[in-house]
Amino acid sequence: MAAISRSRRAAAGIAFIVAGAAMLLMVLLPYVNLSLPFLAVIAFAAVAAGLVILALGAVNNTLAKVALFAGAVGWLILAIASVSAILPAVAVTIGGFLAALGFLVGAIVLYTGREIVQVSGAAFVASAILAVLLLLPRLGVVALAGFGTFWTIALGVALVITGIYFRRTERTRRR
Repeated sequence: MAAISRSRRAAAGIAFIVAGAAMLLMVLLPYVNLSLPFLAVIAFAAVAAGLVILALGAVNNTLAKVALFAGAVGWLILAIASVSAILPAVAVTIGGFLAALGFLVGAIVLYTGREIVQVSGAAFVASAILAVLLLLPRLGVVALAGFGTFWTIALGVALVITGIYFRRTERTRRR
């Protein structure tokens, strides 16, 4: 029996679809002379919400709970930093570190522990890896230059795919 309840996985899937769509709009709308800065807040907060929902549903693994909650806190810090200049740079760096490490460790632990399986688990781990690649500049590790747009689009698509597979898994289990 899977450790994540079906309704929570479906709710997390919806949150990841919202996050991915907001990231895609955040990148693509400036190409048509439309800028909506609140889309970053929506995207980062939706990722945080999805991670919290999964953390509340991952009842068998304490490490996954801690990692997912840490990732959610990191994404929330990044959401606050995207609309406010009040946070110091150290807080944003810590938020990026928590978001990257929590998301990646939580995804890997859930996948290797067979709590999220098959394509939905692989898509979740791929989303976590793309999130780490996107968050590397916030950690001061590497400058992405022109690749930042590419990684943001890739993460948005991966989050939408992850959300769809989380929802699809839910739909097929109800039959």
